[in-house]
Amino acid sequence: MVRADLEGRVQTILLAIVEHYIHSGEPVGSRTLAKLMHLGVSAATIRNVMADLTEQGYLEQPHTSAGRTPTDLAYRYYVDAHLTPTDVPEATRRTIEESILDAPAGLESLLASTTRLLAELTEFTGVVASPMIRATRLKKVEFLRIGPEEVYVVLITQSNMVHHKILRVTQELGQEFLNSVSRYLNDQFTSRSLAEIRGHVLESLMEEKEQYDQLLAHVVRLSKRAFDLSQERELYVEGQFNIVKDLQDLGRVRGLLQALESKFAIIELLDAALNGSIMNEAGIGVSIGQENALECLEDCALVTARYGSGTDSLGTIGVIGPTRMDYTRIVPIIGYTAKVLSRAIGIRAPG
Repeated sequence: MVRADLEGRVQTILLAIVEHYIHSGEPVGSRTLAKLMHLGVSAATIRNVMADLTEQGYLEQPHTSAGRTPTDLAYRYYVDAHLTPTDVPEATRRTIEESILDAPAGLESLLASTTRLLAELTEFTGVVASPMIRATRLKKVEFLRIGPEEVYVVLITQSNMVHHKILRVTQELGQEFLNSVSRYLNDQFTSRSLAEIRGHVLESLMEEKEQYDQLLAHVVRLSKRAFDLSQERELYVEGQFNIVKDLQDLGRVRGLLQALESKFAIIELLDAALNGSIMNEAGIGVSIGQENALECLEDCALVTARYGSGTDSLGTIGVIGPTRMDYTRIVPIIGYTAKVLSRAIGIRAPG
């Protein structure tokens, strides 16, 4: 458990150790710290404080004669107690805005550009999960007859994602009739979430079929399949090998690369960040070391932020880097990137 009541001098020493290690990557000794901090206390006093912090689980000593390094607990204290919102440098803000707002049309291109940008700006691994389809809202749905027993469905969301599938039907449906089904759904459900629409359709299935005329009966049957929410999500990844240089455990490197390749486990992590309690009021979350559910991420930190359209949270962006990442630089970049991405989605979505 992270203590919030570390005494002033102890807190100052701990934060100095974390910052020194983040920037140097070298274990910190008491003499080095005494020279850096100018606290007016001896190296012996600092050494005693470091010993206490080691006993409390905030520091560890890689070798008997070496200095101390921060543990996950120390990084968590640093992020929770010390990290304050800072402005993203003007040049970086311009880069983010130009890269995202000028990205090619289409949400897929927008998310891919954002992922590349995250990897380039942070020099870590950028990850972006496509919107949770349950959270997306309907812009338009169309049913097109392509064969005697085949109907092609095109579903467009408010965030301009396009989903399509072919449905096999048991009886021939004319295009004029399918147009009327499309009009009915668009009139009734435009701007409602796909989860709400799906719930309404399933609720309707429970009612007596005799209540429906031909149109409504077909609407219910076609909608149940058209709004099936089980389709695979997309994970955009860039800079997979950026993290390799920071990890010593080859087994975890291999596991992380496999997780990024298979996508499912990383998407679950990003969805958990979106729906869970690790995000602060600004919609930014930091998971450090063993706080991550995947063993391959136990030497890593995952910084995430929500993106959305209007008041709807659609998905998550983030970076995977070493636990000794520069949180004061990385966290504001992730937050600002998510904000610009959300603005871009809002601009491209209908008003």
